[in-house]
Amino acid sequence: MSKQKSSVPQPAEPEETKAPSNGIFVFRFDPSKRGAALKVFIAGVLALSLFSVVINSYVQLNEVYSEISSANAELNILRSENVRMQTELEGKASISNIKEYAEQHLGLQKLDKSQIQYIEIQTEDEVVLEEEEQNIFVQIKHKFEDIVAYLRG
Repeated sequence: MSKQKSSVPQPAEPEETKAPSNGIFVFRFDPSKRGAALKVFIAGVLALSLFSVVINSYVQLNEVYSEISSANAELNILRSENVRMQTELEGKASISNIKEYAEQHLGLQKLDKSQIQYIEIQTEDEVVLEEEEQNIFVQIKHKFEDIVAYLRG
């Protein structure tokens, strides 16, 4: 029987590492540790990417807080401007300003006692309206309509 080479790789036998006399150490690569190094590299890349995602989210959160702060500052400025304008409007609509405008621009004057005229009004609680005279045919017609309305209910 002849020896055939198998396709299954055999574990590498550890080689002895000897320290050279010049002080330089030679490290030999151990193929069994290749998977461990790859796992450490992948874990490091994942940790770095996770760290960058967290930092990015904090940066975006800080930007949103800055926008909210500037919007609140603008809101406070607009509210104070509103109060100022309301006060100005109330000042312009005061009685003294209206009186001054009426006298200067419209030529109006305050009434004197001589300009006041009193009117007497009868204040009875009852108002009487006289009915128009109706001829006999109109009266009959109204009586007939009243009877029909009574019968219908």
